[in-house]
Amino acid sequence: MDITEEVWDKTLDINVKAPALMTKAVVPEMEKRGGGSVVMVASIAAFSPSPGFTPYNVSKTALLGLTKTLAIELAPRNIRVNCLAPGLIKTSFSRMFWMDKEKEERMKETLQIRRLGEPEDCAGIVSFLCSEDASYITGETVVVGGGTPTRL
Repeated sequence: MDITEEVWDKTLDINVKAPALMTKAVVPEMEKRGGGSVVMVASIAAFSPSPGFTPYNVSKTALLGLTKTLAIELAPRNIRVNCLAPGLIKTSFSRMFWMDKEKEERMKETLQIRRLGEPEDCAGIVSFLCSEDASYITGETVVVGGGTPTRL
């Protein structure tokens, strides 16, 4: 709990407040078009927090609640709100987990699918959630985590 207030504020501002305000900004345009779809990006850390990343874990868990709440609030406007919760995806943000080959191998051992995710593993899910094929889905979170246990 030796995390500074500044780190808490910055993390919550970026990971929770910004998506909420961006959604607020696009809703009027979506309404003009007759509806739309919003996809929040949380993290597997919302379900399975990692020690040492408390503000991040909490902020990503908050996005699950924001998704559920906005789905209820925006449904009457024909706007669906869903969430993507990626696991370990090979991006610059997660490089500390995979730049070292030994660390990468240890991470792979924790996954049922014995590989790290690629950004493309998330792209199709986001595309689906934004499409008419998902027109009856709102308030849901899709985990793309290589089989990492997240819930029943």
